[in-house]
Amino acid sequence: MAYILLLTAVVMWSFVGVLVKYASLMVDSNTITFCRFFFGVVFLGILIKTNQQDFKLGWHNKWVWIGAISKCINYIFENIAIAIGFAYGNIINLPIQTVFLAIMSVFYFGENITFRKIIAIALCIVGVILVSWKGSFAALISANLTTVLFIISGIGAGVHILSQKKLIGQMDSANMNFSTFLLCTVITGAPVTQTFHTNGEFSMTGLFSLVALGLITGISFYISSKVLAKLPLLTIAIVTNLSVIFSLLWSWVFFNEPITGYIISGAVTFIIGIVFLSMPAKERLSEAVKFE
Repeated sequence: MAYILLLTAVVMWSFVGVLVKYASLMVDSNTITFCRFFFGVVFLGILIKTNQQDFKLGWHNKWVWIGAISKCINYIFENIAIAIGFAYGNIINLPIQTVFLAIMSVFYFGENITFRKIIAIALCIVGVILVSWKGSFAALISANLTTVLFIISGIGAGVHILSQKKLIGQMDSANMNFSTFLLCTVITGAPVTQTFHTNGEFSMTGLFSLVALGLITGISFYISSKVLAKLPLLTIAIVTNLSVIFSLLWSWVFFNEPITGYIISGAVTFIIGIVFLSMPAKERLSEAVKFE
């Protein structure tokens, strides 16, 4: 069951780029960010009530605030970058987030910097460059803005993950995400009255995209926090990377975006890097084999 839940979350994440792109054809990026959180809170609230749980806001905890601010940064910059770039562009969020967490594991958590970790980080960086390059230096230069936006977005996502790791032992996953995303709704909702504008005519596709993005925000993170304790980290890393493949496929199917050999090779390169970083240490691996 845990594998099915994880795959469900992965498929949800893979549609984010396409849904944001469709929504951006109707409304501005700030409105998309607000709706992702607002509808996410609605779906989480329904889930909590369905499970007959009590609502427990954790706004007194600094890590809820850190998680909320970082998640706002993640979504704000991701939505802007997708709106002005390609629907598949957010695939580089994953390696950027991974590199950030690897660096934090060394400088914040005191883990050793190993040769394998250095190689893995290098593969992630090379993969991002290849995806941004698209086969020409002109494309690399023109992609600088969106790449920078995705780098900021990926770091925001990484800090949000750190906050979840800090909170998971203090709050249940539903209330943890509900508290964080409700605070995100308040933060991103404040400027919407001043920034709201339409980019085109109203469409059911755009409206569906806004609601679906909220569903993904509310449900997928709840699912992922549930399966983290049940599946090996390496398995989670491998399955999660399927979202990259799906994202490229959806962007080609729905928007006919050019998926070149450079983009595919870049994606494969940083996927290998992410898997390397997720592999257990040799001594732990040998112990796992021994006990199995």
